[in-house]
Amino acid sequence: MKNRRRTAGEFVLIVVGVFVALLLDTMMNERHDGELRLEYLVRLEADINADKQAFEYRIEFFTAVQQFSQEFLDWMQSDAPVDQNVLLAAFYAAEIWPYVPRTSTYQDLQSTGNLRLIENIELRTRLFEYHNKIDISRPGWNPSAEYRETVRGIIPSDVQAQIRKACPTADIDNLVPTGFPACILQDIDYEHVTALFEPMRDDASVQNLLTYRHSELGVMIRLFRQQVSFGDDVLAQIAD
Repeated sequence: MKNRRRTAGEFVLIVVGVFVALLLDTMMNERHDGELRLEYLVRLEADINADKQAFEYRIEFFTAVQQFSQEFLDWMQSDAPVDQNVLLAAFYAAEIWPYVPRTSTYQDLQSTGNLRLIENIELRTRLFEYHNKIDISRPGWNPSAEYRETVRGIIPSDVQAQIRKACPTADIDNLVPTGFPACILQDIDYEHVTALFEPMRDDASVQNLLTYRHSELGVMIRLFRQQVSFGDDVLAQIAD
């Protein structure tokens, strides 16, 4: 009888010990998951805020570029001579500003299976929509190269170099737009530039390229605005 009681007691102790070990292991895993979840949320917030800032800069930048494209298109349809404003409009209308979105945190969540840590279903949905929108829209973030190749092939290289030096479009790290401030170009032979530009007035293909680029810029601006809106939805869910 005593042996049975002892055996039963030892069995109970073993069961309790296993239960306590499992409970401690579960608590440790939950604590680790909670810390990892918080780390992911901080990273996601930083990524989307960085994207949002970059998109807002590009909305400002390409809105100005689109205005320059309209100014040069107006010149092409007039008989006005080439002056500094026309030259800069032609040059700036060809500007590009590529961007690589910060998607590494979301990709990490997907590849490791840690997306399970995001228990907020609405946040998961918004994250999917945000990154799916990036995948769909990204090809439209950069305008076609035909107009750029055409006009930059006509403007003399020394003039282009002076424009880049005297009239930069972004800061030294190419992260923040300058807003296209007023600048002065020195020693430009505008008679020569006019002679180079005049054939474009009679070339319908160049006007078509510029008109198409003007339209593309409008699409790009709308895509960036939509991406900012999607980012705001994600940030609101993270804040909750």
